[in-house]
Amino acid sequence: MLRIRKVFSLALALFHFPLRFSSNPNPKTLKTQARKSPQIQKSNALINSAGRFGDRRVPAAGPRSRYYPVPVPVPIPEEPSNPDVESICSLLSEPSNRSKDLDFLLKEFKQTLSSDFVLEILKKHRTLGKSKTLEFFSWAGFQLGFRLDDPVVDYMADFLGRRKLFDDLKWLLKAVSSNKGRVSTRTVSICIRFLGRQGRVEEALALFETMESEFNCFPDNLVFNNVLYVLCRKDSTGGFVDVAITIFRRIGHPDVHSYSNLIVGLCRFGRLANAVEVFHQMSVSNLAPTRYAANILIGQLCELGGRNQLIEKVKVKDWRRPFDILVPNIWAKSGIETAVEVLWAITKLGLLPSSHVVNGLVSELCRLGSIEEAIEILKMAENRKMRSIDESYTIVIRVLCGLRRMDEACNLFGRMIFLGLKPKLIVYNSIIHSFCKLGNVAEAQDYFDIMNKRRCEPDCVTYTMLIHANCANRKWEAAYELLMEMVGLGWNPHFGTYNLVNGFLKEYGRLDLSQKLERKMEVENLQAYCKAGKLEAAYDKLSSMLAKGFYPPVYARDAFEQAFRRSGRWKIAQELLARLDQIVSKNSSQA
Repeated sequence: MLRIRKVFSLALALFHFPLRFSSNPNPKTLKTQARKSPQIQKSNALINSAGRFGDRRVPAAGPRSRYYPVPVPVPIPEEPSNPDVESICSLLSEPSNRSKDLDFLLKEFKQTLSSDFVLEILKKHRTLGKSKTLEFFSWAGFQLGFRLDDPVVDYMADFLGRRKLFDDLKWLLKAVSSNKGRVSTRTVSICIRFLGRQGRVEEALALFETMESEFNCFPDNLVFNNVLYVLCRKDSTGGFVDVAITIFRRIGHPDVHSYSNLIVGLCRFGRLANAVEVFHQMSVSNLAPTRYAANILIGQLCELGGRNQLIEKVKVKDWRRPFDILVPNIWAKSGIETAVEVLWAITKLGLLPSSHVVNGLVSELCRLGSIEEAIEILKMAENRKMRSIDESYTIVIRVLCGLRRMDEACNLFGRMIFLGLKPKLIVYNSIIHSFCKLGNVAEAQDYFDIMNKRRCEPDCVTYTMLIHANCANRKWEAAYELLMEMVGLGWNPHFGTYNLVNGFLKEYGRLDLSQKLERKMEVENLQAYCKAGKLEAAYDKLSSMLAKGFYPPVYARDAFEQAFRRSGRWKIAQELLARLDQIVSKNSSQA
């Protein structure tokens, strides 16, 4: 099978490459030609990193049809695996050899054991299984006196940690160190990280404190970072924050992860002042925190301003009768100001927090009245092409509409359309409501038309605002059309809205339109009752319609009939429908 695969790959190479092969190409010939051709050397590098490509000569984009070669693969034969490794794997996997002693079973391979050889077999753990892998490593370790290279010990530590075999993990470290083997800092960091993931914070800290005395291994930044990760992010009690600060001060040259882990730990347990101080130290070193640490820090500062209102109650106890007084809360403002400072410092370092954090910060700034600063942050997010900033636009536009700063609100609305964002219903309603309050019904109608063109469905609030605004300007025709459209869409208007429009119709002598409006509402209410299964209300509604001389259209009658048939109460509805048929036939005969 391997030979067929090689022949097939060589045939592909002959088809794709304009190279002169011999009549019987072989892998050595291919390697020689690839070594001579710089173009093929480049394609080999691409193959090793990105996989296989097909050979095409693609025309370049532009007015002139120039052709350039796409990197093409050179088939490199697969290196054969070590036959001793395959033999050991087959012996260990054989069911009949499960009860046999490994020392007897593998006695022929004792002389060929080495660290690289052991590592190759350990990488076959999917074939061997967990128990056989552990048995082989124990046997090979005793054969080599546990004087193994770092990659073998690191691999085994990772193998044991992923399977939560922490007792075996401790045995591994002691076995290597007691036999004058070398325990690397990478091995210790792997053990600390896996212990921390399982919540064994004290064990991870104990391993860190004893690594120098027991294993003669001095911590580097990798070990420090893993310890800080465990103490700051995996501890749920908060009792190791001071220990984490002490360990952090022992680091000679802290890196990004050292600072970021400490910032996260301080933020998790409410020590925001210390977290901001650590961030300033980090920015002085021209280091940007991780995005997760930046999100935690800014988010916690925003929540500090949100939890503490601008005005808070203070209890006065010095008097005989204690009482409360209202005082301004400076912490609410200072927390947001610090969050803004951190945001600008982070952006200068080339990092941008998540859109959720930016939205929260913009919301708090608008709540505290710092709208200009919120707009500046919004422009920065737009220039950095941040995703999901439509929520920030929504917040700022609503606040501007509330302050009747319509020019700025409309400009931001235009920016949303230009950026391809889809404004939500609440944005349209805020703009329409503000224009209606200002008496500018024409502008409100324009945004209502934009709303329909952009397929944002209006709701009952949208129609109600426009109807009342048109009635305030005595434009009863437009109000009547909007109300009819609203009822046709299934929105039930408020009683006051209906009376307002109906009053204008009667005032101007349009009793026909008033009657049409009333009939339309009766029919829509009848359909709504039938759809909701409110049969008693539907029966009463149809009876009142017949008493007023309103006869429902065919589709309303069919809905009424189907609703009663589904509920098994068809006999009750049959009498009313028979009465309706008699009235309709009588009126048709008179006509």
